[in-house]
Amino acid sequence: MHLLPPKAKDKGAALLVEIHQVLKNWIKGQLFGFLFIGVLTGLGLWALGMPLILTLALIAGLLNFIPNFGPVIALIPAGLIGLTQSTTTAILVLCLYTFIQVVQRAVTQPLIQKKMVSVPPALIIFGQVAMGLLAGFWGVLLATPVIAIIMTVVNKLYVEKQSRHKYEVKKANS
Repeated sequence: MHLLPPKAKDKGAALLVEIHQVLKNWIKGQLFGFLFIGVLTGLGLWALGMPLILTLALIAGLLNFIPNFGPVIALIPAGLIGLTQSTTTAILVLCLYTFIQVVQRAVTQPLIQKKMVSVPPALIIFGQVAMGLLAGFWGVLLATPVIAIIMTVVNKLYVEKQSRHKYEVKKANS
């Protein structure tokens, strides 16, 4: 804020409030996804008669914060514990985790992202790939909130300004 000229401080403050709200909504969406994955994983593991249900459900939920690779990492301990029971149990655990992730990625995650952050899924995937190439693991992890911030800044500083300008030109010509 100190770097902005005096006449731009109000716009800068409004933009920071907007970015704060977007990040807050993103965190809420992530927490909802964490709960969804954790509860479904816990119920599924309970139905399979697995030990350490709460621990494995917590790991699955927490690692869901890591896009694309988190669910795979969460599957490793659950699959290994399933192998201690039987090969069939390990296969059922794999199927359970896959089913939960398919439902999460295809149904709940797009709805959460659309409701909370309004970032198109294709843009999120492109951003994850691009930022993963640029910054590795941390780029993939932080791609969605960074894209949400960039979209907010572009919308506030450019798109809304262009829309107001077109409206004013149209009104002046009428």
